[in-house]
Amino acid sequence: MLAGMMHNKAVAATDNAPAAVRDAGVGHGVVWFAAIVLIAAAWPVYMGAVYKPGTGLGYYLGLIGGIMMLLMLLYPVRKHMRLARNWGPVRYWFMLHMIFGIGGPTLILFHSTFHVKSLNAGVALFSMLLVASSGIIGRFIYKRIHHGLYGRRSNLEELQQAVDANQNKVSKVNAALVETTEVGEKLKHFRAMAFAREESPFMRLWNFMALDWQRRKLASYCHKELRQAAENLAKSQGWSRQQQEQHLLAVSQDVNEYLDAVQQAAQFSSYERLFRLWHILHSPFVWLLAISGIVHVIAVNMY
Repeated sequence: MLAGMMHNKAVAATDNAPAAVRDAGVGHGVVWFAAIVLIAAAWPVYMGAVYKPGTGLGYYLGLIGGIMMLLMLLYPVRKHMRLARNWGPVRYWFMLHMIFGIGGPTLILFHSTFHVKSLNAGVALFSMLLVASSGIIGRFIYKRIHHGLYGRRSNLEELQQAVDANQNKVSKVNAALVETTEVGEKLKHFRAMAFAREESPFMRLWNFMALDWQRRKLASYCHKELRQAAENLAKSQGWSRQQQEQHLLAVSQDVNEYLDAVQQAAQFSSYERLFRLWHILHSPFVWLLAISGIVHVIAVNMY
C-alpha cells in the first residue's frame, strides 16, 4: 500500500513538473532577455550616438518615465486615503506600483544617457535610484510574509500548521525511505535549531542569516542519502529504474517542502519586523523622489 501511495504521488509530481518548470523558465528567460537587450542598448546611448537628453526621443523618455514615477504615488493614496477606497482592489494598484517602479527609473536612466550634468539632475537621479533600490529590497521582504507577490498576508499560526502538515506527510508517505537513513533525525534537528530562541542578539542575527544556507546544505545531504536508500530498496523490492526515480522524486519533494516550511515559519517574525522598518524608511524616500523630480522638471524648463 505504501509503495502504491508513493508511486501515485511520484507520477502526479512528474506530470505536473514540466508545466511548472516551463512556466518558471519562460519567466526567467524573459527577464534575462530584457536585461541583455537593455545592457546592449545602454552603451550607444551612453556614448551619445542615439539622442540627447533634452531633445527628441531623449525628452520623451524622460517625460514618460517621470509620469510613471508620479503614477507610482497613486498606490499609497489608494491604500491610505478614504477618498480612494472605491478605486479598485489594492493588489492591482500594488502591481502597477511595482511595474512603474521598475519601468520609470529605467526610462529615466536612458533619458539621462547615464550622465549627470547638473546638481538638480543629480539629486533627482540619486533619489530615484534610492527609491528603486529600496523597492527591490521591500519586494524581497514582502514575499516572505505574504502568499505570493500580490497575495494576502500570512500569519505565524498557519505557517506553523504548514510545518506540521509537511512533517506528517514526510513521515507517512515516505517512511520506507526516510526510516532507513538519518534523514528523519536531521529534519527534527533542523526544526529544533530553526525555532531555537537565542538570548544573544548577535546569535539571533547569525541564525537568521545562516538559515537559508543551512537549509540548502541539509537538502543536498538528504537527497544524497535518499538516493542511496532508494537504490537499496529498489534492489530488495525489484523496482525498475523508472520506479526508483519516481519514488526518489516524491520523497525529495516532500523533504524540500518541509524544509521550506520550517524556514519560512522560523523567519516570519523577523521579516515582519524588517518590513515595518522598511516601510518607515521607504515612504520618505518616495516623497523625496517626487519633490526632487518636480524641481528638476521646473529647472529644466525654466533654464
